[in-house]
Amino acid sequence: MIIQLKSFTNDAASRTKGLQLKTKLEHAIKEERNISVDFDGIDKFASPFFNNSFSALGIQYGFEIIEKIELLNISDNGKLVFDSSIENAKFLTDHNDQKTDK
Repeated sequence: MIIQLKSFTNDAASRTKGLQLKTKLEHAIKEERNISVDFDGIDKFASPFFNNSFSALGIQYGFEIIEKIELLNISDNGKLVFDSSIENAKFLTDHNDQKTDK
């Protein structure tokens, strides 16, 4: 299954668009399909998009599932923002037991 971002957004920056992608990815994950996300024509990237899509799903389903998703036509800048979001989510997941109640 290939999800074309351009079919529903002009950028990969907002929380709202990230949540839309999350819904599409979640359906494909539940159907155990091979997933590709095509970033063709997308040149604006921000962490809220990735935090609310890939990272949220990684926390929910495990990052090994997210690592199987193929990213097509993503720019170096977009990959940098993606990688940063995933690493931050992994860090938070790994250190979740160190939270303190205040």
